[in-house]
This record gives sequence, C-alpha cells and structure tokens, in this order.
Amino acid sequence: MLYPAEEPKSLTRLQIEDLRLAASKMNGVEPRGFQAQMTLKYCQGRARLAQTVFRWGRENIELGLGEKRTGIICVGLQ
Repeated sequence: MLYPAEEPKSLTRLQIEDLRLAASKMNGVEPRGFQAQMTLKYCQGRARLAQTVFRWGRENIELGLGEKRTGIICVGLQ
C-alpha cells in the first residue's frame, strides 16, 4: 500500500502505463538506465517505491541506479 508521502509526483495511471511500455520496448542496458532515471525523477530515487509504482524489477532498478551513480555499465552474457 502506498502512503500519501510515498506516492510518485504528478503521474497518472495512463502515464505509468506509458512508462512501463516504453521500458519494455528497449533492449540491452537501455531499460535499466531509463528505469533508474524515472526512479530518480518520480520516486525520489527509491527502488522499492519504483518497484511498487511501475512494477519493474527492483534488482534492475538498483543496478541502473548504481550504473548512473558510478558511470560504469555492467555487462553480462546476453
């Protein structure tokens, strides 16, 4: 359950759906960067809140936030 102080700022249900769709259309490391940026912009950088709001994987969000913070992109076997 989201408490009023935890609600993302200025996002409607349709906007959340659009952001989820946009992330789903990306390939490679792009979704993590996008998810991290939206987490910073709308969820005060809180991965658990973004997980609840956008229904993205928290591990991906946290990895994307780490990549943004350090500038180092994690590469795995794709």
